[in-house]
Amino acid sequence: MTAPPPLLAVHEVAKAYRLWQTPSDRLTMPLVARAAALPGVPSSWRTRAERMVARRAREFQALQPVSFKIGRGESLGIIGRNGAGKSTLLQIIAGTLAPTSGSVERHGRVAALLELGSGFNFEFTGRENVLLNAALQGVPRREAEAALAAVEAFAGIGSFIDQPVKTYSSGMMVRLAFAAQTIVDPELFIVDEALAVGDVFFQAQCSRFFKERLASGMSLLLVSHDLPSVKALCRHAIVLHEGRAVFHGPSAEAVSVFHALHSSPEHPRPASPSPATTPAAVGALPATERRQWRAGTSESGSRQAEIVGLKLLDASGRPAGVFGVGERIVCDCWIEAHEPLAELQFSFEVSTRHNQVVFGVSSTHLEVPTSTIAPGECLRVRFEWSAHLGVGEYLVDLAVGLGDRGDGAPRALLHRLGHVASFTVHHGPFKPRFFGVSDLEPSIQINSS
Repeated sequence: MTAPPPLLAVHEVAKAYRLWQTPSDRLTMPLVARAAALPGVPSSWRTRAERMVARRAREFQALQPVSFKIGRGESLGIIGRNGAGKSTLLQIIAGTLAPTSGSVERHGRVAALLELGSGFNFEFTGRENVLLNAALQGVPRREAEAALAAVEAFAGIGSFIDQPVKTYSSGMMVRLAFAAQTIVDPELFIVDEALAVGDVFFQAQCSRFFKERLASGMSLLLVSHDLPSVKALCRHAIVLHEGRAVFHGPSAEAVSVFHALHSSPEHPRPASPSPATTPAAVGALPATERRQWRAGTSESGSRQAEIVGLKLLDASGRPAGVFGVGERIVCDCWIEAHEPLAELQFSFEVSTRHNQVVFGVSSTHLEVPTSTIAPGECLRVRFEWSAHLGVGEYLVDLAVGLGDRGDGAPRALLHRLGHVASFTVHHGPFKPRFFGVSDLEPSIQINSS
């Protein structure tokens, strides 16, 4: 018996663009090239024209050849920074952009949620757009009308279902767009960044939908910056970097590769260090990893000693930036002295992206003995904490100072790095365990009277 073909097969797909030196070149140079190719043009003139065009243009390879297949019931994520080639690849798969080379084969029913509001008539009501979307995808009118109640419940936008789409917020738009695709009962669902617009509860609702449909045989192609979602929903993932597919494998490993590539201050590429048995241990820092701070990092202090490098790791010592609730987070940092110093103390602080401090502590608070350092010496300091936090992104501040002014803070600040690292906490594919910033490990008791 012949095996069924994959729902999606991408064969060596690549895309290149010709970039011109000036806007006028975009108009004139193709005309020059076309004129040079006309019959009867002297070969010497044709050669000069080709050289002129070559000097005024350069080729930009937006996407290097990439190949993969998605079979029935499989899930694949595609991750990468802006400009990595994700949208280019997705447009080629969707058929809205022609590849320079390679081919795409699609089989079965495909639903795509690519761009917020795409395919909607903004003058029509939500209900009318749902029926229109179903008709365009070949769903019979009677079947679509029978599913309207379920779509309305899934979208959860109330009476706005009968209002023009132009009155919707971005969150309402994506809710309706996603709900409209549930009518199609696709064999392959392609989703771009659209889900990032929804709130955490809608994202949990979508995750449950994907889990249920994947279990029943639907396939998923998820292109997203939301690494926790990719890790939770996709069995495998591709990492795109500067137009190249640099990794294709298990999604958890793909997320680690992504952070190793792009977050060198806290997730550099080299292998993780051996575990330290004390909060401050002597260690060497490769020159390539020194002072690679993220954009937006602030610095202050006398600089008699400086933080010269750091890594953010998981409990296994691997570079990481995404953690589940309760997982251990390790931050190794290296501190170098420019003169002899005693009574060194170290501290870290975790805050939300809105600069609300979640937690901060110093080695003095934890009753860790102060340290002494000689000029040119480098100490490795290991901070560890648990991610008992709400869903979201968090920022890390690090500091080194001298002595204790009486409340755990240093008498003198040597070096402080504000917002030098970041990490993300996720609650898995289902509903969150709590809401807010911190998990207070509560209990609720109910007694009858």
